[in-house]
Amino acid sequence: MLKPKDIVSGDFLWYSEVEGKKIFAAVDCTGHGVPGAFMSMIGNTFLQQIINEKQITKPSEILNHLRRSVISALNQKGLGTNRKDGMDMALCVVDEKLMKLEFAGANNPMFIIQAGMLVEVRGDKQPVGYFEGFEDPFTNHEFKIEKGDCIYITSDGYVH
Repeated sequence: MLKPKDIVSGDFLWYSEVEGKKIFAAVDCTGHGVPGAFMSMIGNTFLQQIINEKQITKPSEILNHLRRSVISALNQKGLGTNRKDGMDMALCVVDEKLMKLEFAGANNPMFIIQAGMLVEVRGDKQPVGYFEGFEDPFTNHEFKIEKGDCIYITSDGYVH
């Protein structure tokens, strides 16, 4: 049973369907309580715009757009006194018609069980938000999937 630690928090799950693709994410925003919830609202709003309005469905492109949006919204310039608020996330896109899975991660992995084998696919070691070297694009991972495969994404609290 999912029981949050706080009434409001910085962790959230996100889901949408666009052009027959199922898009889902597990997101862990910086901060706890109200500051984390504020980042969650920003993340949710930008995901809605990027995916549902702009129709971008490639996970790495979604994370790249999301990072630019967060940096702009929070006016992050990387100065020593500047806060480095942002989010870690695992984001998947499943196309059941093509039996294809795409994944991109910002510090968070995806786990997939295929033919009884557990495979961990690591996300890039960078957050969504300001990061030294933030110009590095996120990596897109693609997999063929079959009925019966299981996909797991989490925030950092579950796997540690």
